[in-house]
Amino acid sequence: MIVGVTRSTDRIDAVRFATRYGSIDVTATGFVDASGDAALAWEAGLACRLPEREIYGSQQLVVEHVDEGRRPDAEELAARIGAKAEAFGLHRQDGLAFFFPDRGTAVLNMTHIEAPLDPIAAADAQIRGKEQADRAVALLRAEFPEAFGRSRVRSYGFPGRRQTRWVAAVHQLTVDEVRAGTRFPDAVARTAWPIELHDTPQGYVWETFGPDHVHYVPLRSMTPPDVHNVLVAGRCIDGDAAALSSVRVMGPCAAEGFAAAHVLDLVGKDSVHDVDLGALAERVAENVEG
Repeated sequence: MIVGVTRSTDRIDAVRFATRYGSIDVTATGFVDASGDAALAWEAGLACRLPEREIYGSQQLVVEHVDEGRRPDAEELAARIGAKAEAFGLHRQDGLAFFFPDRGTAVLNMTHIEAPLDPIAAADAQIRGKEQADRAVALLRAEFPEAFGRSRVRSYGFPGRRQTRWVAAVHQLTVDEVRAGTRFPDAVARTAWPIELHDTPQGYVWETFGPDHVHYVPLRSMTPPDVHNVLVAGRCIDGDAAALSSVRVMGPCAAEGFAAAHVLDLVGKDSVHDVDLGALAERVAENVEG
């Protein structure tokens, strides 16, 4: 857990962490904030953004003793959840079940929970998320007894947090740039993931693109303007809420982390704002080129 940041005017010099064995201070030439909640940037006093309205996370879970041979198809499952969610006290009115062949297990994604940054509120949201998950299992048992009648919870995942707090970077990626597939001169990652904005308790926006569509993440959206040795990666890069919903999934997150490491390697003790984009493009070509 980050408990403190030592920052000179335009650089982060060290980060203090609390561990079960005591505190530890980490010094480095450069830092990548891949915390998901922009925790390093926030503690360092860098400018951050919050969503204008709640972006809901999910409490996923694994159920066992599922008769996968009698499972409903995805359309029937979603329709039945939509019709019965309110009766079972579920906020989200759709859902997905991912079945593991020949294992009698499935992962359920059928809940919406808040994702507060306050630690006590976050713990309370986790408790309420498990309650929502249990209600989802009750719905499936009642509505699809052939497939889920004997099912029970094997394990709860950690609460999924989609969008909470992110850095105000040199450039904010916009939904118009995502839809247009804007190719930036400093592009370091690409994806074709839909706009997946979970901004209501009941459901979410799922805006897909054509088969040839690709959109890009520019390095400037990973670069805080006020420091020379910090980059961000993952869901704390800068984008408007809709744009961020399409670039915060695992593929582009991995590519962003890969690119951030190469930027820091290229600049050494110099500024991330002055990285040689040509040299960087050679290193991240497989992330960007079709």
